Amino acid sequence: MTPRYSIVIPTYRRGESLGECLESVCAFEYPLDALEVVIIDNGGAENTKSAAAPFMDRLRIRYLVNPRNRGYGFSVNRGIVESRGDCILLLNDDARPFPDLLRECDRLLAADPAIGCIGCRAIETGYENWGTRVGYIDARGNIVGNFDVDCRTPVEVEHVYGFCYVFTREAVRRAGLNDMTLLAQPYSSGNCIETDHCLSIRRAGLKVVYHPRMAALHLAKPRPDMSEMSLCWHLNTIRNPLYLLLKHYGLFGSGGAALRFTFMTHVGLLSVLRHPNGANLAYLATAMRARVSAYAHYLRYLAGPRAHSVEDFRRTYEAEFGVAAPGTLDQASTEQRR
Repeated sequence: MTPRYSIVIPTYRRGESLGECLESVCAFEYPLDALEVVIIDNGGAENTKSAAAPFMDRLRIRYLVNPRNRGYGFSVNRGIVESRGDCILLLNDDARPFPDLLRECDRLLAADPAIGCIGCRAIETGYENWGTRVGYIDARGNIVGNFDVDCRTPVEVEHVYGFCYVFTREAVRRAGLNDMTLLAQPYSSGNCIETDHCLSIRRAGLKVVYHPRMAALHLAKPRPDMSEMSLCWHLNTIRNPLYLLLKHYGLFGSGGAALRFTFMTHVGLLSVLRHPNGANLAYLATAMRARVSAYAHYLRYLAGPRAHSVEDFRRTYEAEFGVAAPGTLDQASTEQRR
């Protein structure tokens, strides 16, 4: 039987968090036999399979291990390719969805078949909402999320926050997988990957909707693969949004958002002029490198392909690891049915 929802959970060296996440899945007010859970372990030596083991008799789980670490975006794409449900709930292992989330999602999808993606109300300590508007990219290129905004009724948006969101199989068919030119590369933090996904779904003719009655707590656990205080993280903080703006708006679209970002955001030049020390010089050098990288990846995107299909991912997987691609025979997977 085809599952109604495939719950895709990328994870990496956070076994305790994964166990708590699976407990929240078990608490869904929804028939568990209508769900499958696809866990993608990103190849860590300290894999988290032992954390999933107690849930094998409660949930239909497939636990997949990447042969080596290929980054967050790769794991998300692999989960999409491996999944079989009508809809996909992408769930970070530090997300704790509320029990009625899937019931509310079903109601909204039944009411409007043109919806391709639904985001939930994100509850996260330290983040405030930006007023009554939600899920848009403003005139300066700032990406405004959906942090605990209760607008009472569902509203169509440009994008939703990606730690917990649903998209349909039709959205995968039309818009493809997450961007493999930059955002799903191992050197990318995954920053902006969901925004790009939502904009691609909209471009494919489907709606992206924020539903305040679907809610999830985001614990924002520290990532074991990339420190958010590192220069590598800073590089992605500049490169990924700039690439996103170039890809979807070009140089001059949306009021020249990409050009303004290029010359006015996270440059670091004034800091070097005022305080020419090693840290500020490293910041400036990283900022310049990020800009060059964003434009180089944009040129790669223009050269094609413009969207990445399941078959594109399978070819990448086989070339990268030299083994059978997902969707055929994966000896690294374990499945136990209810």
